Amino acid sequence: MLPLNDPNIISEITGLHDNYEQALVAKDVAALNRSFWSSPHVVRFGVGEQLYGAEAIAAYRNDSPPVPLDRHIFRRTITAFGSDMATVMCEISQTVAGQPRTNRQSQVWVRFPDIGWKIVSAHVSQAAITSAAAFGSYVDRTAAAIELPLHPSHRVGVIGNVQRAAALAGPLLEFELPAHVEIAPVFTP
Repeated sequence: MLPLNDPNIISEITGLHDNYEQALVAKDVAALNRSFWSSPHVVRFGVGEQLYGAEAIAAYRNDSPPVPLDRHIFRRTITAFGSDMATVMCEISQTVAGQPRTNRQSQVWVRFPDIGWKIVSAHVSQAAITSAAAFGSYVDRTAAAIELPLHPSHRVGVIGNVQRAAALAGPLLEFELPAHVEIAPVFTP
């Protein structure tokens, strides 16, 4: 079995990941690209994109907006497998369009003999809103934003309806239509 969590490897990866996060917030595209393995085999899945190969990742980085400045890692787990492979798993809080969000980030780092540590696989996703408290907060903010009075006796039912709608809509929003399918026009009154 491989040695697990060598403190020296954990320290190295912690420093590399800290540098990656600093480059992300600063939108230092060159530093971000240097963090990834320059190979057609590297993969990065984002919240809305699937990127295969270093060229696709670099193109995405060039065109993507900067991350929110209030980005904060509130939980990070680094696991080292031997001396040449490690994973980084993070939970991140940030505000997007005025709304607090929790995202997740995972990275697989591999040490190559000739180029050092590189990210060979990465995945970013939004954490699903599942708690009644989070849905309640959403319902309250939405009702206030559209100036819709929400009677306290109806609040629980509205929250339940929003939770059911989210459970139905989630898989539908993730369903990717084939390229040949024509998307229905949006109705504009």
